[in-house]
Amino acid sequence: MSSREPFYISWRNELSPDNLRAGIFVYGEQAAWARRLLRETAAVIQKKEQNLELRTFFLFDKNWAEILDEALVRDMFLLNNRRIFAVYFPEVEDDDPQLAEKAWRQLVSPYEDEIARYFASPPEGVSLVIVYAGRLRKGNSLLDFFIRLKNSSGGALRLLEMKTPRESELVAWVQDEIRKRGRRTNPQAIARLLEVVGSDLVLLENEMEKLALYAGEKGVIGEEEVLTVCGFQRTDDRFALEEALESGSLEEALRLHARFMADQPDPQEMLNYFSGISRFIISLARAGYEVVEKKVPVREVFRKLHPQISESWSLFDRKLSAFTSCLKSFTQKELDDLVRELGKLDLRLKSTELDPGILIETFLIKFFQLRDKGRAGV
Repeated sequence: MSSREPFYISWRNELSPDNLRAGIFVYGEQAAWARRLLRETAAVIQKKEQNLELRTFFLFDKNWAEILDEALVRDMFLLNNRRIFAVYFPEVEDDDPQLAEKAWRQLVSPYEDEIARYFASPPEGVSLVIVYAGRLRKGNSLLDFFIRLKNSSGGALRLLEMKTPRESELVAWVQDEIRKRGRRTNPQAIARLLEVVGSDLVLLENEMEKLALYAGEKGVIGEEEVLTVCGFQRTDDRFALEEALESGSLEEALRLHARFMADQPDPQEMLNYFSGISRFIISLARAGYEVVEKKVPVREVFRKLHPQISESWSLFDRKLSAFTSCLKSFTQKELDDLVRELGKLDLRLKSTELDPGILIETFLIKFFQLRDKGRAGV
């Protein structure tokens, strides 16, 4: 890790009471984390000062004219009142530059002049924190507008990009957060946490809160705790079996399957377990079609299948290599046949009295026979 200031300290400083002046435009994949930092800032101000007004606005509910009018009106009886207005754009679910362009056209462009006039002479004691939770690239109209506004406002407006941290930085942050909660962990547990949850700081914080409670007096958060807490029921078996299907052995898969069945799962747990196997096989079949028929690079296909794993992480390359090797072990016809077999198996599980454990075990044997025969020929 470099000697530069950790991202979580740098961001906290940017949104601290001393640095939070007339306005700041926060954007990037992790910009939703600004809400947590604003709560911390509000707590600091309230501890030092009696009067603080922290208000939240959503641009699909209030337009800029209404927000700026409220910011310009002062309560004559509370001259020392400090006000923070958090203004949020609608959150985006994927990295689509057209969504940012749409946000610009619909939510900003009609009020461009009013926003510029406001920052030309902003009122004292008011801080506007404007948040777009999504990636913005240079050349995008929304980002270009705030860059121009920053350059023309004489320092009244600042920009803060909250990008996804590097893997090493994220690991250090997780370690720090778990330590703050009075718990201990290890590298394997953190790697599994990032694989299951992804890089979103808000989601990671929620999961760490649950893990800290689950650890209880034991005080240790290991890989088993992560797999138990962070996901739906039987997550540990689902992830372990997926890894066995991808790069492990038939013996390993049958051992995991036997362990699952030994706990006498109820019907819903059995369906969830089978769904995990099905999702993996179907993803392979779809990937094979896209790679062969549509000429899409395997890396791009894998990235869509695992959006929670950042491409900058070493975990991404390890998982990609295993997935690619597994994919090459099958012909497209074999994958399509396996998907059809899954459909028949799903029907048997739901409509017959046959032992579900034996049915799934038979399917696993067939999968590994095909996979390992394909690998022998590679």
